[in-house]
Amino acid sequence: MATNEQKTAYALFTVLSFGLVGVGIVLPSWIAFQVGGSKLVGLVLLTSSFAGVLLAPAAGHLVDKYDRRVMSAIGQATRASAMLLVGFADGSSALVGEILLIVSGVGGAFGFAILSGSLAGLLQRLVPTEERASFSLRMSVAKQIGIACGTGAAGIALYYLGSSSAAYLFSAISFVCMGLLRTLPTSQSHSRGTATEGFLASNLEALRYFLRHPECFAAVLFTGLSYAIIQVTNLLLPGFVTNNLHGDSSLFGTLEMAAALAGAASALLLSGRRVAELLRQRMAPILVISALSLIAFSFSQTPLVAVITYCASGMLWSVSRSLANANFLIVIDTQMVGRAQGFSTLLSSAFGGIIYLVPVTLPAAREADLYVGCGLAIIFCVVLVRLLATSRSIAADE
Repeated sequence: MATNEQKTAYALFTVLSFGLVGVGIVLPSWIAFQVGGSKLVGLVLLTSSFAGVLLAPAAGHLVDKYDRRVMSAIGQATRASAMLLVGFADGSSALVGEILLIVSGVGGAFGFAILSGSLAGLLQRLVPTEERASFSLRMSVAKQIGIACGTGAAGIALYYLGSSSAAYLFSAISFVCMGLLRTLPTSQSHSRGTATEGFLASNLEALRYFLRHPECFAAVLFTGLSYAIIQVTNLLLPGFVTNNLHGDSSLFGTLEMAAALAGAASALLLSGRRVAELLRQRMAPILVISALSLIAFSFSQTPLVAVITYCASGMLWSVSRSLANANFLIVIDTQMVGRAQGFSTLLSSAFGGIIYLVPVTLPAAREADLYVGCGLAIIFCVVLVRLLATSRSIAADE
């Protein structure tokens, strides 16, 4: 039985860990721009995304093979080391700096993939099934707070300490945070994992598991689709503000702030155990409504209407993403959570790649039209996944 101290340590470690996510949004990009301009920033981000796709299955295998508490520490240490490389890159020559930043991006993506799966497994150990939906909604708010604090702290540290010192500081903080993991329990007896075979056999076992349990595969896909909704608006919003609303950066910032605040507030208000579980059981309709909100926002013609619509949309996106994560943690068996998280990360990265290529493949399309098209595509995927999962479940029962 998990104690309140263990749950508090888990929550605090998660907040601090996502604070490093916020730092990673600001600090590496700033240093990369100083070293090699916007071209290097794009290269680092692209490399990091590809690393997420390629290394996520390996991370999932490791999480299920070894103790989750140990793997959490390894994932955090990998991310902290990646941040240390960012600091070294600032004072190096151009070529060495570019190499260090690219390696840092790959290491950070791999470390985050390991940490995501490990934390999911630890949460399953700490929180009973009936409380996970509620706990996940509260943790989603905590993660948003961590990211916001991390981005702000990175900006302040850059101003007062400089690039290298700021990177060294956050790397040290990341290492220190690992002490919180000592409070958490090991995930298996004798610290042994459940993936006892090699990498290929282990992931084939996971694929067979998904085929036998269509609801589990649906949970993985729904998690990826919930993030795809966010990726769509992250891509299209700047152009929509400029071309459709004829606004500037102040309107863009207002929209993002309103959506973030409304999203965090809605997740917190709906985090009661009974309400969260009730909503979690209606995952597919909520995802459809969230995708419809993309279409609704595309019809905004004035800044006031856009702010109101985007605020409501932010509430739906935050809740749907939190519920998708909660559903994942409830439906997926503990022994498979690492590999399932790896597949989820792979799908999220793949969906992101497809979405980010849309403006390239359809250069003449307006942002409003792309909002509608992406919204309809996500709805189609949700309905298709739901129908396939239901049909396979019925076939399995028969």
